[in-house]
Amino acid sequence: MIKPQSEPPPKLAPLNYSASDCARQYPEPRKDDEERGNFEIDRARIIHSAAFRRLQGKTQVFVSGSGDFFRTRLTHSLEAAQIGKGLALRLGTQPDLVEASCLAHDLGHPPFGHTGEAALHACMQKYGGFEGNAQNLRILSRLSTKFIERDGLNLCRATLDSILKYKTPFAPAVKKFYYSDDQALVEWACEGGSLSEKSFECQIMDWADEIAYSVHDLEDGMKAGMITSHRLLNSPHIHDTLDDAHLEWMLAQIRFVEEQSGERSRKAARKELTSRLIHDFVRATQRHEREVPSTTSERYRYRLLVDPLQRERCRVLKHVMFRLIVEDARVATLESKAERLVQALFQVFSNLEDRTAFLFPDDFREQWERSDEAGKIRIACDYIAGMTDDYAERIYARLFLPQAGSIYSL
Repeated sequence: MIKPQSEPPPKLAPLNYSASDCARQYPEPRKDDEERGNFEIDRARIIHSAAFRRLQGKTQVFVSGSGDFFRTRLTHSLEAAQIGKGLALRLGTQPDLVEASCLAHDLGHPPFGHTGEAALHACMQKYGGFEGNAQNLRILSRLSTKFIERDGLNLCRATLDSILKYKTPFAPAVKKFYYSDDQALVEWACEGGSLSEKSFECQIMDWADEIAYSVHDLEDGMKAGMITSHRLLNSPHIHDTLDDAHLEWMLAQIRFVEEQSGERSRKAARKELTSRLIHDFVRATQRHEREVPSTTSERYRYRLLVDPLQRERCRVLKHVMFRLIVEDARVATLESKAERLVQALFQVFSNLEDRTAFLFPDDFREQWERSDEAGKIRIACDYIAGMTDDYAERIYARLFLPQAGSIYSL
C-alpha cells in the first residue's frame, strides 16, 4: 500500500477574486442582511435546483436501483465537491467556488450515464448535438427556474467559467463542445480570461472529478464482486494494456481488501483504501504560476500540476473499472437496452405533429408550442436529458407497453 505523506501542506497566498469574477449576467440587488459571499450563494442555488435533485436517480456506473450501496450521479457529485474543497484549501483558491463547480459538473448528464449521452448525441447530430458538459451550461443559464422575470440561476462569471471544460463550439466532428446558441454566454463567462484554456478552478474541478470517479468506482466494483484479483489476473485485456509495475500496484490495492477475514473488515478496508488513494491524489498537486500569463485574470494566472505517477495510477483505476465493469456482459446488456429506450423516446418527443405537445408536462408544452422546428427538437432533447433512469423507463412503458400506464401513475 502507498503510505500517506507526512509533510504539512504548503502555505500559498490565496487568489484574489475581482468584481468582474463575481459579476452576474443580470445585476441583482444584494440583500442588506445577506452574510454569504457570492460563491456561497451560487453553491446554494445549485444545491436547491431541481436538476441537482434529479441526480439521485441517474446512473453513475451501476444502473439506479441496482442496490442502495452503489453511487448515483448525486453521491458522486457530493464526493467530488468534498475532494474539490480539499484541493482548493491546499492550492489557495476559493473553496466555495470549487465546491459549486464540482456540484454542478454533472447536472447535464442524461439518464443511463454515458450510454444515454451517446444515444442523445446521435439523435441530435443534425440539430446542434448533445453533450453533458454543454448541457450543464444550458441548465444553469436557461432551464433552471429561480426568477419570475428571467431563466436560469444567474450565477457569477467565475462560477460559469469554472464548469467550462470544453471551449469549442459544436461541429459534427467535435466530440466535446458547447452549444452554438451559447456562444455569447461563453464569451461573457470567459471575459478577462481565455476562450481556449481552462480556468484554474475548472482544472481543480476536473481533477476532483477524476479522483472521485476512479476511486469510488473501484470501491463499488469491489463491493459488487466485479473487481477482484482473480478477474484482474485472468483478463487478457488488462494484461495487454497494463505494464507489470502498474498491474502489481493494482493487485496490491485489491488484495488489501480481499485479505481481510470478514465482511465488516472488508468494508472497513475498502474505506481505508479509498481514503488513502484520495489523500495521495490530492497531495500530488501543485499550483504553478505561468511564466507568461495568457490574461490578466487571477483565475488564469496558474496551472494545476499533478505528479505524473499519481495521475497514471488514477488512469489505471479508471482503465480497470472500464475493462472489468463497463465491458462486463451484465452491464453491457443494460446499456444496450438503455440506448434503444432513449432513441425510442426521442423519436416520439421530436415528432413535429401538433399532438406531440400534449405528451409534455405543462412547462415544456408552453415552450414547445411557441418554438420553431429546431427549437422543438431541442426541447424534446432537454426533456429526455432531464429524466431520471426510473422516470425514463416509466414514460417508455406508458408509450410502448400496452399493459402499462394509468392517469395516476406519474
